[in-house]
Amino acid sequence: MGDDFDAIVVGAGMAGCAAAIRLAQGGANVLLLERGAEPGTKNLSGGVLWGHDLDRILPNWSREMPVERHIVRKRFGFLTPGSSLSFDFEDGAWRKEPYVAHSVLRARTDAWLAKQAEAAGATVVPSVPVERLHWEGSRVHGIVQGGETMTAPVTIVADGANSRLSLGTPIRPNPRLDANATELGIKEVYRLDAGTIEERFQVGPGEGHAEEWVTGIFPFGVMGGGFLYTNADSISVGLILRLGSLYGRNAYSQELIEEFKLHPTIAARLKGAELVEYGAKLISSGWASRPAAFHGDGWMIAGDAAGFVFSNGIVIQGMNYAVRSGLEAAEVALHARETHDASAARLAEYDRRLESTGLLGDFRDFERMDRVKWNPRYYTAYPRFAMELFHAMMTETGRPKVPVRRLLREAQKAAGIPTAIALRDGISMIRDL
Repeated sequence: MGDDFDAIVVGAGMAGCAAAIRLAQGGANVLLLERGAEPGTKNLSGGVLWGHDLDRILPNWSREMPVERHIVRKRFGFLTPGSSLSFDFEDGAWRKEPYVAHSVLRARTDAWLAKQAEAAGATVVPSVPVERLHWEGSRVHGIVQGGETMTAPVTIVADGANSRLSLGTPIRPNPRLDANATELGIKEVYRLDAGTIEERFQVGPGEGHAEEWVTGIFPFGVMGGGFLYTNADSISVGLILRLGSLYGRNAYSQELIEEFKLHPTIAARLKGAELVEYGAKLISSGWASRPAAFHGDGWMIAGDAAGFVFSNGIVIQGMNYAVRSGLEAAEVALHARETHDASAARLAEYDRRLESTGLLGDFRDFERMDRVKWNPRYYTAYPRFAMELFHAMMTETGRPKVPVRRLLREAQKAAGIPTAIALRDGISMIRDL
């Protein structure tokens, strides 16, 4: 008796939808299952989409997908209580078509992608909380839901960072996520009319502005960053916090997001806006959160479930890696269909493709980045140092000017950073970046 499908994809996020579209385009009988009531309802991102990988399957995606604004400026900075320091980056190429980056709202984009999968021939079924993978010894042969087994020679696991299907299995033997390799993302969306957005952020119609902040404003040793992105007629604002830094500190996410929004710099951007949506999700923290393997006998793992979220402390990217990994998994599944071979040896092509496209290299090359990114002094001492220095340099007091070298020493002393520690952190940054 034959299998029910040529391939089963679990999770209708960016990775799962991309895989299902490519599989269907390649003639495969593919089932795409989604736990949420509709694709996109349980997906959350800040978020900026760098969509080059979508060109492979949807050449006109940037004109047809319900994106929000094309990003023309990115801002990075530090927040301390009552103060902020930032710099802007603008690239003239970002203002020209084809636009390279767009702000998106996942409830819209993922629903659209799922429709493209259906149009290509995939069977898309939402509201299905898959119970587990169907294991036959060391082989995965489909999924189990509601006591019923649906079979396929290849199953692509793309069910997010908190992957119910892989945790506690040979794919990810630990049944729980590592708190120090997982982040908590919190996002709120505020309605604000397009004209006000364009005036406030000094952008033109259809143009967008994005911000990332190191949040040196929280007590208790909480480490994390904030973000703000402009949409067509709303603003996405939120935090990404290291999960382990929240434990045992009486720090509550709802209080932290309020503190972030009340900071004078952020509050000015949200003036007059109306809260219309909020949510939270767990985020894989790069290479440290990778599974034991990316493929095995009858299965592959992609997107957030595989830990494919990149962050170097300045930029955070996940959607592009999700799409790329989903597409590579689909290509391998199509080859397995042609050869009637879904063994681990055959699916090892997936790892080779991840290597050749540079995906694994990106994460491996930045493996030690977490030692820099999660240095607690970058969320306390160094933001204070920067504020002390620039306050002294920028403020006119009517007194004689002080040499910059002396201002540097005074700011260092005020921030409580011993010279030996500063040198050690500098060497670590140079080495690990």
